[in-house]
Amino acid sequence: MISVTAAIQQIAACRTTWGKTSVPITEASGKVITEFTPPEGPSATLPAPGTMLTSRHLATMSQSGITQVSVYMPPSVVFIGVGESEGGINKLTVEGTLTDYGIALRESATIPAASPGMQKLVEASLDADLLVLCGDISPKTFFEAGVEQVFSKVKAHPCQAFWFGYSPTKTRIMLMPSNPFAVQVSAKLFLESYIRACWNMKPIRPLLLPYAEHRSPAVGQDEYVPAAMVHRNGLKVRAISFSGKTDIREAAQAEGFLCHSAEHGSLEPSSLVPFYPWNHLA
Repeated sequence: MISVTAAIQQIAACRTTWGKTSVPITEASGKVITEFTPPEGPSATLPAPGTMLTSRHLATMSQSGITQVSVYMPPSVVFIGVGESEGGINKLTVEGTLTDYGIALRESATIPAASPGMQKLVEASLDADLLVLCGDISPKTFFEAGVEQVFSKVKAHPCQAFWFGYSPTKTRIMLMPSNPFAVQVSAKLFLESYIRACWNMKPIRPLLLPYAEHRSPAVGQDEYVPAAMVHRNGLKVRAISFSGKTDIREAAQAEGFLCHSAEHGSLEPSSLVPFYPWNHLA
């Protein structure tokens, strides 16, 4: 079992290349730039490689005389979920995370728990760049398909069951828990970290915000809980009451999640805590 920081580092170390393509700047919005050749003569400061292009970037580039830009191509991604209900919910989370980066699922499947067809589904997906699974799946399924484990389990509730490995064909494989909120956290911390590493984007960095209330630790390891920002003599963050199980209605009210580190013990008002907004793409 390793820390979240170590898990993100190992995931980033397993980055791969998905290819590049050249597109007109009129089609480059939302894509991540690899490099460009600036026109001759003076020009404005242009975005660095690894920047997700916005309309503002493109307007500046157009003004500088740039008509084409090299961008990263999206990976081929397959999703497999266990359980009709949770599998469908978790697909929405994974699919939404990919969409934020302009990536579409190539294929998806939802199957019952302990389905004998799991092995075949996994083996049939090992031509993809990335395979994301959610649910109670034994790593033995991957080992029998020739997949190598990079790490198993992280010291973080509720996503401690997260598993990462790669196949002989170099497909990267992420196994997330079945708990929908755990999948939301795992997608933010691990799936996004991998995409960003492959595209030379800046790593995810949480905001350090003062905590608004008092909170006692609930588990004996780092805990990630849904949170919202509040304005009480300045911007602060508070945890949202949450059961931690499959009901994610409370988490839907959150603007992100915070990390309650086991090392810090109880959180007191104004304690600085790491806060991860859902929509942070910069």
